[in-house]
Amino acid sequence: MSEIVSVKDEKRFTKLTANQLFKQYKDEGGTLNFSDWLTREKTKGIFPLNSGLNEEINISLKSIKKKNDMRKTFLGFPTQTLVIAGAIIVVGIIATSMLKNKK
Repeated sequence: MSEIVSVKDEKRFTKLTANQLFKQYKDEGGTLNFSDWLTREKTKGIFPLNSGLNEEINISLKSIKKKNDMRKTFLGFPTQTLVIAGAIIVVGIIATSMLKNKK
């Protein structure tokens, strides 16, 4: 069941999408539907995916992860929100103390 894939076939698989490879399969006289064909290719150890598209997806996922890493929390609250709330409280305390001193 496991077939050895030549280097030429591997290059062909990495340059074409699964849909393009399936179309070639159908043009050559294949009778399976897409999901069955894809399952068959995976069991052979061939994952017909577009490598260029995979690289773009990996880059996008890494950038999203970096953005999420920058959003730090403290006690479940975003630190930026806590800093703003703290600043408002401090300004409020100073304002009330200044008003009490004027009377």
